Amino acid sequence: MGALGGGARRLAPVACAALAAFGCAGTGSDVVETVPTEEAAARQAERASAPVRRMSVTVVGAPDALAREVADVVEPFAESYAEEARPSYVDDAAYEVELFLRERGYARATTRFEIATDGRKPTIFVDAGARSIIGDVVVEVDGDASPISRDDLVRYVSGPTTGLFGTGPMLFVEDRIRGVPERIRRDLVALGHLDAIVELKAGATAPPEGGPVRVEVLVAPGRRYRVVSHSFALDRTAPSLGDAAEEEVDDAIVRVFESTDGRLPTYQPRLIAAVRGAVGDALASNGYPDAEVVVEPDVDEVTASVTISVTAIPGPYVTLREIDIRGQERTRTSFLRSRLALEDGDVYDAKAIRESVRKLYRTGLFSQITTRLEGGGERRDVVVEVEERPAVELFAEPGFGSYELGRLTLGARHRNLFGRGIGSSAEATVAVRAVRANIGLTDPWFLRRELTGDLRLEFDRREEPSFVRESRGVGAFVTKDWTRETSTTLGYRFRRSSAKDVDVIDEDVQEIQSSVNVSALIATQRYDTRDALFAPTSGGLTELNVEIGSDAIGSELEFLRGRLSTSWFAPLSENDVIAVNLRLGAIAPAFDETTIPLQERYFAGGENSVRSFRESQLGPEDADGEPLGGEAFGTASIEWRHELVGPIQTALFVDAGFVEQQAEDLFALDSVRSGVGFGLRYLLPIGPIRVDAAFNPDRRATEDEWVVHFSIGMPF
Repeated sequence: MGALGGGARRLAPVACAALAAFGCAGTGSDVVETVPTEEAAARQAERASAPVRRMSVTVVGAPDALAREVADVVEPFAESYAEEARPSYVDDAAYEVELFLRERGYARATTRFEIATDGRKPTIFVDAGARSIIGDVVVEVDGDASPISRDDLVRYVSGPTTGLFGTGPMLFVEDRIRGVPERIRRDLVALGHLDAIVELKAGATAPPEGGPVRVEVLVAPGRRYRVVSHSFALDRTAPSLGDAAEEEVDDAIVRVFESTDGRLPTYQPRLIAAVRGAVGDALASNGYPDAEVVVEPDVDEVTASVTISVTAIPGPYVTLREIDIRGQERTRTSFLRSRLALEDGDVYDAKAIRESVRKLYRTGLFSQITTRLEGGGERRDVVVEVEERPAVELFAEPGFGSYELGRLTLGARHRNLFGRGIGSSAEATVAVRAVRANIGLTDPWFLRRELTGDLRLEFDRREEPSFVRESRGVGAFVTKDWTRETSTTLGYRFRRSSAKDVDVIDEDVQEIQSSVNVSALIATQRYDTRDALFAPTSGGLTELNVEIGSDAIGSELEFLRGRLSTSWFAPLSENDVIAVNLRLGAIAPAFDETTIPLQERYFAGGENSVRSFRESQLGPEDADGEPLGGEAFGTASIEWRHELVGPIQTALFVDAGFVEQQAEDLFALDSVRSGVGFGLRYLLPIGPIRVDAAFNPDRRATEDEWVVHFSIGMPF
């Protein structure tokens, strides 16, 4: 048998490939078996014609707690060895096991392997040694205060942890600790401390007996270099730029060097690339697509100052001979040209090209868009190539809610009616306690402006705890996207609103109509900075909606309705997120004698509200305990979401909320109820499968102490 030590092991894949021709059965300092060339050739021919032999790789000495993970590391190499019987696969497996153990705190782990002369019994021997963790972390700052806080400096040392859910001490990983000084120094240089010195005074090596390792880091930031002046000049052979181009170049340079603290701007190496890109983009946006920009820093180590010189070679001034659009099959060329920010004969403008691409992507019609300049000299063509997405999409989406129970949504979308980017959709949702359907048309280039027009036909029927809510109507809306995050929607909706099978015993409810025509003008302001749609970890979503109903526009119910919903998400760590939600709403009748119909009132409680109550059960009740709803409501929730393993997430939450009979009592806060609980979520691309259990700390006689909700989707 033969063995290979870790030091020379990385040569094995090459060495074994060469030695295989001579019958290599082991590798390392000792080659167990070598045979003449003729015999080696005969053996290889026999191996090629023989059926594949399944040969396992045995691992001896791995720590019991990591035995399964070590086996997973070895498995792909063992499979390759079973197919080809090349010792280099076993060698690579041994090396990967060694790396795996060192990354989990076994800093002195070593491995070796042996292969029997018949090649059928490869074995990897593991000497893990003692495990080490990181004990004290000491950061000593020498000289000026560090721009990086001591707490942040300590985090440079942090790495994999032990314990349940990673709550234990940090494991000592030698390679990671040795790289700490360079990581800190690199970041200090990026902050303008070009002379920064960072040393690892202690803790680079784990003791043979294992145990905690004390890590000591010395940080000497040195002075912060600042930009004292900058200049811009054209290459002496280039003609002068126009006034607009010169002004834009000057503005671009100033923006890069702007100082937020009123002092000279800090010099950072990244400024070189930032200046080059800003000046190049300014020139390319003013007709100079071939501009070359040279940025030269002059560093004065005595005064810790930097002078920046920017020189540009503009190249030819380019106008567009033709904009050539290619690749469209279903989309009209006239529609595509209407979305471009450039026309034939315009001066080349890189910003306008990017804006054109953005507008084309916004239509949702294309999976890929590329642009390029063709030709040379001062008259060139811009080629826009598009790749169209399928125009028709059919979809089916299952769902579940603790109140509506199982549901299924079926629908179809057409993205490109008449080749003009007009979208149409039809979908229906059927649940045990609800039926919804809608048909819509969407024009993303409404009135040939940056507006989105929507026309919708809607039907909604839902069994509430004390009545059946039914609504059918039509709406027309126009949306303006001000930025990627902010949009405003204005619209009009007319609908027939009904309450059927009413079980409520209440004089007001019995006196008002069971069906009413509601005609309203609607305005919605939306601000969305979330980093994900279904399970965000940062950012927020705020939406304010205002409705005005009046007989002047055909409404039998005159009212003013307002609703605010806002959510914030903040990461606490890599695996933890705090999520906060607040909802407020009120509907005020236009006249004191007007009573708001049951189906237009607000209800609270349920899987997406105060979870210690069942659906709509929070708030005013009749004599039989049936919910009456109210003119005002409010709910608030805070959740601590923790990523447990992979797509599995846990949550601890507190909910509170109220429903008031009168709109003027919105902020009275006299009837606030609460709930506390925990949840388990399994994250899917369509949204999480969610189970929440909530406890009612102030339970009344008719209320449940615990309520469990099972649904798909986050509560907010």
